[in-house]
Amino acid sequence: MQVRLMDNNQTEKTPISVSKSFMAVGPTLHYSHKNVQICWLLAVGAFGISCLFWSKIVTGSFWSFDVQTVTTPEFWRLGKSITTDVSIFEYPWQILVLGLLMGILAVVPVLISQLMSFRYSLIFILEVFSLANLPGFAICLFVSCIAVACRPLRFRSRFIAIALCTAPQLFYWGYFGGARGVEPIEWGFSFAPWICAWLDALVIAGFVLGIGHFTRYRPGLTWIFTSLTLIIAVVVFEITIGFDELDYQLYVAKNNPEQVSKFHDHSITEALDATTRDPTTKKYLEESFYPADQIARRAELKREIQEQLRYDFWPGWFLVPEELKYRQKKEWLLQQYDLFIEKRPNSRRMPIALYYKAMLNELSPDTKTLGQKEVLHFYSDYPYEKNRQTWWMLLNRDFANSPEALEARWRIAKHRAGQQMFDEAERLLAEAQTMLATEKSKRLEAEYEPSGKLFGLFRPPADSVMTVPKLNELQRRLSQSQVLVSSQNRTKEPGSVERLAKFVMLNPHASDYAQQLDGLLEQTENGDRLRDNILLAQAKLVADEQLRAEKLGEIHKEYSQTDAGTMALYELGLLKISLWRQQDESNTELKKKYLEEARATLTSFISSYPNNFCAEQVKKNLEDLPTN
Repeated sequence: MQVRLMDNNQTEKTPISVSKSFMAVGPTLHYSHKNVQICWLLAVGAFGISCLFWSKIVTGSFWSFDVQTVTTPEFWRLGKSITTDVSIFEYPWQILVLGLLMGILAVVPVLISQLMSFRYSLIFILEVFSLANLPGFAICLFVSCIAVACRPLRFRSRFIAIALCTAPQLFYWGYFGGARGVEPIEWGFSFAPWICAWLDALVIAGFVLGIGHFTRYRPGLTWIFTSLTLIIAVVVFEITIGFDELDYQLYVAKNNPEQVSKFHDHSITEALDATTRDPTTKKYLEESFYPADQIARRAELKREIQEQLRYDFWPGWFLVPEELKYRQKKEWLLQQYDLFIEKRPNSRRMPIALYYKAMLNELSPDTKTLGQKEVLHFYSDYPYEKNRQTWWMLLNRDFANSPEALEARWRIAKHRAGQQMFDEAERLLAEAQTMLATEKSKRLEAEYEPSGKLFGLFRPPADSVMTVPKLNELQRRLSQSQVLVSSQNRTKEPGSVERLAKFVMLNPHASDYAQQLDGLLEQTENGDRLRDNILLAQAKLVADEQLRAEKLGEIHKEYSQTDAGTMALYELGLLKISLWRQQDESNTELKKKYLEEARATLTSFISSYPNNFCAEQVKKNLEDLPTN
């Protein structure tokens, strides 16, 4: 009995201690389990939508997860998301949008882990990994959620615990958030979205924990503030940028045909050499009755390539390297343009999409250059009949006053002249000239507008692809066409109008261009108003530069008062400049001779034709020449 009393006394003095788990349970789980689950599911849904919206504005797709890309270093960097597509330097409001969304991704899982438990935050981390396509950031969140659920970090101030546990996210932003390959000041500004994200994360945590302190952390606050922040991000994006602008950047802006390497000049020499050395191809060529002589065989192969390229195909025996596979790229680009045209028919960017589509279809291989230099070169200065509908869409809809419609006017005018509708062609050309002068002056004023060094980083996206150099080139073509289709080159004599219409639509890049010129010349006689233009076109085809210079001089001398005689002197001046530049510095006498001839020819042009549309360009060329 005495021993039992002693045991009871000992038990009262030494309480039995229960060991606590390392991972704590948050105060929200003290409420009704069903209510907690519903609010948790609502938070999962709002957070998932935030992840999908992030993926949409960064990649253009609501879900773009690809396991293969996870292994690439560039995939982990956030800098690409702020400088490509919707760039923060073109759309400054994107800083706020990205900051709001990234703030949600950075803090909501941590709040769930703190107020509920770590296991409830796992699905949020998986959403960041898969839906937002940010596996690196998901790893940082995993560390943060574990840390905030640990008892050593369960401070009396939950807000301080949240701020400390978001350190992995700060590390990720600091290490992977900067843009690469930009100026130092731009690199500094590239962290602005992540600074905004950190502040937004603290604001969300402050509201949830501040209100939760007085409501005893009832479930519901997390999904409510997640939804509110998401709504603000969507509204700001739609008002300041817009989904149509996002689609324009994704489908059109980054697919400028002029910047696609497939349509730049590429030599086919190495590919042709590799093809002729290939045993299988070599056997096929020998069995297909191609010439045995290597030089003759190569010439025959090039001729066959030229024939096939007229239809945008390579011969089946030709081993086509990746850089020469332009047809597949062309089809893909057309699909991108059509996606935008069908999806955003009322977008203000429609003129650019139609312009790119039409210009891409105009791009054609120059088979003459391929035969002469073994170089795949593309031209787009000839208006093909198959593209007329696209140009008409640009001209006849609500985009008729857009800068891109100026190009459409020139090409439609060429088609009208080819149909012998010269009055309509002249009207379109005159209308384009008037609009072009206004547009050009506006572009020049915009170029000379001063901008501060700091705020000069933020440049609005161009509202047109028609730059000043493009407008200058178009102005030259418009002026040349105006002179060509004017009444001075046609009469009421039988066949005069038909010959001019045919001459206007001749393709200088066609293989039979020289033969067509010969046929037209045979139909004219001395005194025919079109004869001088045909002779000039023939002279420009002469390969030998000395002989070409002689013919240009003869045409100018004989037809000095006609449009072709004027252009002959202009072409002669350009040829003299080219001859001067080709001469080696060691041959000073010959170089000096061509320089003097170039200066004399250009000076003669300015004095003889001061009001010609080429006079300004001639003056510029003359100023660029050295004095001696």
